Amino acid sequence: MVPEESGKIYIAWDPKFELGIPVIDNQHKKLVSLCNTLYEGLMKSKAAEKADWQASLTDTLRECVDYVKTHFHDEEAIMRAAGYENYATHKRAHEDFIHKVLNTTHEFNKATFSTALQFVRFLYDWILGHIAHEDKLYVKSILEYYRERKSQK
Repeated sequence: MVPEESGKIYIAWDPKFELGIPVIDNQHKKLVSLCNTLYEGLMKSKAAEKADWQASLTDTLRECVDYVKTHFHDEEAIMRAAGYENYATHKRAHEDFIHKVLNTTHEFNKATFSTALQFVRFLYDWILGHIAHEDKLYVKSILEYYRERKSQK
Protein backbone atom coordinates (compact mmCIF):
# COMPACT_ATOMS: atom_id res chain seq x y z
CA MET A 1 0.00 0.00 0.00
CA VAL A 2 1.60 3.28 -1.10
CA PRO A 3 -0.76 6.24 -0.60
CA GLU A 4 0.01 9.72 -1.82
CA GLU A 5 -1.67 11.82 0.81
CA SER A 6 -0.78 12.54 4.43
CA GLY A 7 -2.57 10.61 7.15
CA LYS A 8 -2.37 7.28 5.36
CA ILE A 9 -0.03 4.48 6.23
CA TYR A 10 2.72 3.61 3.80
CA ILE A 11 2.73 -0.11 4.41
CA ALA A 12 0.19 -2.12 6.35
CA TRP A 13 1.26 -5.04 8.52
CA ASP A 14 0.05 -8.16 6.77
CA PRO A 15 -0.30 -11.61 8.33
CA LYS A 16 1.75 -12.95 5.40
CA PHE A 17 4.77 -11.25 7.02
CA GLU A 18 4.40 -13.38 10.15
CA LEU A 19 6.95 -16.09 10.72
CA GLY A 20 5.30 -17.75 13.70
CA ILE A 21 8.19 -16.72 15.96
CA PRO A 22 6.58 -14.14 18.29
CA VAL A 23 9.71 -12.24 19.33
CA ILE A 24 10.80 -11.83 15.69
CA ASP A 25 7.28 -11.01 14.45
CA ASN A 26 6.96 -8.26 17.09
CA GLN A 27 10.31 -6.79 16.05
CA HIS A 28 9.22 -6.86 12.40
CA LYS A 29 6.03 -5.03 13.34
CA LYS A 30 8.23 -2.36 14.93
CA LEU A 31 10.07 -1.84 11.63
CA VAL A 32 6.76 -1.50 9.78
CA SER A 33 5.74 1.08 12.38
CA LEU A 34 9.04 2.96 11.91
CA CYS A 35 8.52 3.06 8.15
CA ASN A 36 4.99 4.40 8.60
CA THR A 37 6.05 6.96 11.21
CA LEU A 38 8.76 8.34 8.93
CA TYR A 39 6.41 8.44 5.94
CA GLU A 40 3.71 10.19 7.96
CA GLY A 41 6.20 12.75 9.31
CA LEU A 42 7.49 13.48 5.82
CA MET A 43 3.99 13.86 4.37
CA LYS A 44 2.87 16.15 7.21
CA SER A 45 5.93 18.34 6.65
CA LYS A 46 5.24 18.46 2.94
CA ALA A 47 1.55 19.28 3.44
CA ALA A 48 2.40 22.05 5.91
CA GLU A 49 5.20 23.24 3.63
CA LYS A 50 7.64 23.02 6.54
CA ALA A 51 11.21 21.88 6.51
CA ASP A 52 10.90 19.86 9.72
CA TRP A 53 10.99 16.56 7.85
CA GLN A 54 14.57 16.25 9.12
CA ALA A 55 13.27 15.64 12.64
CA SER A 56 11.28 12.66 11.35
CA LEU A 57 14.33 11.31 9.55
CA THR A 58 16.55 11.82 12.60
CA ASP A 59 14.13 10.01 14.90
CA THR A 60 13.68 7.13 12.47
CA LEU A 61 17.40 6.72 11.90
CA ARG A 62 17.98 6.63 15.66
CA GLU A 63 15.25 4.00 16.09
CA CYS A 64 16.61 2.00 13.13
CA VAL A 65 20.01 1.82 14.82
CA ASP A 66 18.35 0.58 18.02
CA TYR A 67 16.19 -1.83 16.04
CA VAL A 68 19.21 -3.28 14.25
CA LYS A 69 21.13 -3.82 17.48
CA THR A 70 18.31 -5.81 19.04
CA HIS A 71 16.61 -7.47 16.10
CA PHE A 72 19.61 -8.65 14.11
CA HIS A 73 21.29 -9.90 17.29
CA ASP A 74 18.18 -11.90 18.26
CA GLU A 75 17.51 -13.22 14.78
CA GLU A 76 21.12 -14.22 14.13
CA ALA A 77 21.42 -15.91 17.54
CA ILE A 78 18.33 -18.01 16.79
CA MET A 79 19.63 -18.92 13.32
CA ARG A 80 23.04 -19.94 14.73
CA ALA A 81 21.47 -22.00 17.51
CA ALA A 82 19.26 -23.79 14.99
CA GLY A 83 22.20 -24.38 12.63
CA TYR A 84 20.49 -22.56 9.76
CA GLU A 85 22.49 -23.50 6.67
CA ASN A 86 22.22 -20.11 4.93
CA TYR A 87 23.18 -18.12 8.01
CA ALA A 88 26.20 -16.44 6.37
CA THR A 89 24.15 -15.19 3.41
CA HIS A 90 21.40 -13.92 5.69
CA LYS A 91 23.93 -12.17 7.92
CA ARG A 92 25.39 -10.41 4.84
CA ALA A 93 21.92 -9.07 4.02
CA HIS A 94 21.73 -7.71 7.56
CA GLU A 95 25.15 -6.10 7.12
CA ASP A 96 23.91 -4.43 3.91
CA PHE A 97 20.93 -3.02 5.84
CA ILE A 98 23.24 -1.74 8.58
CA HIS A 99 25.49 -0.14 5.94
CA LYS A 100 22.52 1.68 4.37
CA VAL A 101 21.30 2.97 7.74
CA LEU A 102 24.78 4.10 8.78
CA ASN A 103 25.44 5.68 5.39
CA THR A 104 22.16 7.59 5.59
CA THR A 105 23.08 8.68 9.13
CA HIS A 106 26.54 9.86 8.07
CA GLU A 107 25.14 11.67 5.05
CA PHE A 108 22.37 13.29 7.09
CA ASN A 109 23.69 16.82 6.57
CA LYS A 110 23.38 16.32 2.82
CA ALA A 111 19.92 14.74 3.05
CA THR A 112 17.09 16.26 1.09
CA PHE A 113 13.39 15.60 1.24
CA SER A 114 13.88 13.36 -1.76
CA THR A 115 16.60 11.28 -0.09
CA ALA A 116 14.39 10.97 3.00
CA LEU A 117 11.64 9.56 0.77
CA GLN A 118 14.21 7.21 -0.78
CA PHE A 119 15.04 5.95 2.71
CA VAL A 120 11.32 5.29 3.34
CA ARG A 121 11.27 3.33 0.10
CA PHE A 122 14.36 1.40 1.22
CA LEU A 123 12.54 0.40 4.44
CA TYR A 124 9.46 -0.55 2.42
CA ASP A 125 11.52 -2.69 0.04
CA TRP A 126 13.32 -4.31 2.99
CA ILE A 127 9.99 -5.25 4.56
CA LEU A 128 8.64 -6.74 1.35
CA GLY A 129 11.87 -8.36 0.21
CA HIS A 130 13.68 -9.39 3.34
CA ILE A 131 10.98 -9.90 5.94
CA ALA A 132 8.28 -11.25 3.66
CA HIS A 133 10.66 -13.44 1.64
CA GLU A 134 14.20 -13.95 2.97
CA ASP A 135 13.19 -14.44 6.59
CA LYS A 136 10.62 -17.06 5.55
CA LEU A 137 13.53 -19.21 4.37
CA TYR A 138 14.81 -19.85 7.90
CA VAL A 139 11.45 -20.50 9.57
CA LYS A 140 11.44 -24.26 9.01
CA SER A 141 14.90 -24.65 10.59
CA ILE A 142 13.98 -22.47 13.58
CA LEU A 143 10.66 -24.17 14.25
CA GLU A 144 12.28 -27.61 14.00
CA TYR A 145 14.93 -26.43 16.47
CA TYR A 146 12.23 -25.24 18.90
CA ARG A 147 10.31 -28.53 18.56
CA GLU A 148 13.48 -30.53 19.28
CA ARG A 149 14.25 -28.43 22.35
CA LYS A 150 10.71 -28.75 23.60
CA SER A 151 10.69 -32.54 23.15
CA GLN A 152 13.95 -32.81 25.10
CA LYS A 153 12.41 -31.23 28.18
